[in-house]
Amino acid sequence: MIDNEDIFNKLVGFVNLNDAHFNVILDNQNLILKNQELLFKELNKINERLDELEKK
Repeated sequence: MIDNEDIFNKLVGFVNLNDAHFNVILDNQNLILKNQELLFKELNKINERLDELEKK
């Protein structure tokens, strides 16, 4: 038979694991957003340069 302390420890472990997974997902989403921002800025610069070249 499983004792209550063992069940409690497993539940606490699962909660901590869920929290850790959530934090990793959140960090990854933030990194993706930052990368998208950088890429958008770089694409704007490239488009501006291309527009300048087309004018010549």
